[in-house]
Amino acid sequence: MFVDTHVHLWDRREHDLGYGWLDGDDFPFGDLVAVRTARFSVPELRAEGRLAGLTKVVHMNAASTAGDPVAETAWLQRLSDETGWPDAAVVTCDLAAPDVAAQLARHRAHPVFRGVREMGPVARFADPAFRRGYAELGRVGGLFFHTVGLAGTAAALDLVRSCPETVFVLDQAGMPPDRGVDTFEAWRGMLRGLAAEPNTLCKVSSLGMADPVWTPASRRPWVLAPIEAFGADRVFLGSNWPVERLYSSYTDVVEAFRHAVRDLTPAERNAVLAGTAERVFGI
Repeated sequence: MFVDTHVHLWDRREHDLGYGWLDGDDFPFGDLVAVRTARFSVPELRAEGRLAGLTKVVHMNAASTAGDPVAETAWLQRLSDETGWPDAAVVTCDLAAPDVAAQLARHRAHPVFRGVREMGPVARFADPAFRRGYAELGRVGGLFFHTVGLAGTAAALDLVRSCPETVFVLDQAGMPPDRGVDTFEAWRGMLRGLAAEPNTLCKVSSLGMADPVWTPASRRPWVLAPIEAFGADRVFLGSNWPVERLYSSYTDVVEAFRHAVRDLTPAERNAVLAGTAERVFGI
């Protein structure tokens, strides 16, 4: 089985949602024309994932220019009710907003809600208003996702330590910017630093964006390093689909994950491919 913890779904017929990132020409990791479709929703995902053992799906926020971020959560809930997917959703919410508690309550009214992904710079972590929202997210049991980046490690550690009740998920494995030896060592140090904090997890996804000509062998160390740092019970995997279609097929991505973890114990393999995600997201 494979539980995918990083997919993006959309339907342009939902006029209260907006996907500005799909429409622009400044995407730094390739030409988005290949995924700039009117709809990428559950039928399309099922068609592409049907031979990969895909069983459950976690949606990562995609409606970046929606007027009301809760509109995407409401749409995802309708989609889940109608089709069974997504099983859970990580949403957009301004944690620094004065009405953050009310925003989170509106999100939480939809059972698919599991947490918030922050797309802003790590400098926001030091904002007292942001920290109040971050603590509120933890109080209601939501997960927090951020990519951080190598330069943001200290800021992330300070935030994580400031509020041990909130679970911090290192998104996209910290997004290492290239595949150089020096980058790998610096990135592995970041992983170990964050993994030393008990209220942290790691999602490994989006690996193709910095390595579009990857092979299963070249990708393997970048999958194993987070597992070595956090342990199989604190790591889950995602495809970043359909964005990663720019670099491979869906089955290629999942088989590369299976290749990477082939030497782990059966229990560890099952945890990383499915079990940890099922436990963390309650799906």
